[in-house]
Amino acid sequence: MDNSLPWNSVAPKTTAVVEECDHFNALGMRRVYGRGDIFGRNHNFQMDIWMDRRGRLFMRCWSRCGDIDWRSFRIKGINPNGIPKPDKKLGFVDSWLPKAVRDAYEEWIAEEV
Repeated sequence: MDNSLPWNSVAPKTTAVVEECDHFNALGMRRVYGRGDIFGRNHNFQMDIWMDRRGRLFMRCWSRCGDIDWRSFRIKGINPNGIPKPDKKLGFVDSWLPKAVRDAYEEWIAEEV
């Protein structure tokens, strides 16, 4: 994909790594980021990032569309203390999301469209 998704901020420079993992159960985890993007009438893409009690981050890319395969990722190299709380008016902020996370989401969409 040509980075055509709208992000509200420039990605911070980090050494974060995104690795595909088995699907996970988010029970007991806290959602720290979420977004959705719509392409055309039937392509709805969602990304949720969850933090477990140990501070580990997991990303789920999913869709309500039955033709789209869900993917799960483990995000390493991000300090959980640097993740901002959602803004009361604007919701989740993406200023902390490194390029590796954004690229993984965009690549998943490009594969599924």
